[in-house]
Amino acid sequence: MSSARNPAIGSLLIVGFGFIGQRVARMARQLGYDVTATSRHESKRAGIEAAGSRFLRFDLNAPADRLPAFDAWVWCPAFDRSAGVSVHEAVVGGLMRALKSAEAPPKHVVFTSTTSVYGQSSGEWVDESSPCEPRTDSGRAHVEAENRLLSWAAEHRRLATVLRLSGLYGPERVIRRQAIAAGEPIACLPDTWLNLVHGDDAASACLHALNSTKSGTYCISDDRPVHRREYYETLARLLQAPAPTFAEPRPGEDIGDKRVSNRKARRELGWAPAFPDIEIGLTASIQGI
Repeated sequence: MSSARNPAIGSLLIVGFGFIGQRVARMARQLGYDVTATSRHESKRAGIEAAGSRFLRFDLNAPADRLPAFDAWVWCPAFDRSAGVSVHEAVVGGLMRALKSAEAPPKHVVFTSTTSVYGQSSGEWVDESSPCEPRTDSGRAHVEAENRLLSWAAEHRRLATVLRLSGLYGPERVIRRQAIAAGEPIACLPDTWLNLVHGDDAASACLHALNSTKSGTYCISDDRPVHRREYYETLARLLQAPAPTFAEPRPGEDIGDKRVSNRKARRELGWAPAFPDIEIGLTASIQGI
């Protein structure tokens, strides 16, 4: 379901021009927003400008870097392990430093979080009311960042929307595509649940969030969680590859086993996935759509 432009927002800053940021920028320009996108690498300028957005060099890990005034932010940087900082420093420190040092506080911040904030592992359904007991450093960092952002928004009378994204995929990111095509065993527990969302649907949720009139937290996932076995069997069929085989995961690896509900986002944001399940989403991704 497409979004409409929020007339109260003119200038939109997208922090991070990666898998999600590129899609948000494209959709936002189509809606008529004035879009600026950041990267810490000057080498990304040409690509960002060629795609129709303004370029702003910004390193969220550099305390001296300050953001100029924009009406709204979509915060979606990928964690860069080569930057030499911990995931906590990047996810929490980078966000809070940017908010405190910005030339003017944005009216609205859309923060892309992750469903790894949930630690449930018995196949149960989770939603925004479920307890957050993350098992990973990334999950713990995102919970803290969510809470601090929402507190900041309440204190400064601004809006903040937290989007907890399921596993992302799309034409350039099909999970374990090469391994399945090569007939390699997949290390996982095949009868545990997997939650996914197409990159275009995640970006669409960001644009819907900009129309929200209250702060809130939303799970962004497709309509049908699947067992990992079904995912890999579907992928193998679409690739005309051998049927998948499975191996034991590495000791201590957090596989996860939960089902994520998107009902609140559908109800309150008016968002709905264009790729409601893997049959539709993987088919389009394999075809490069």
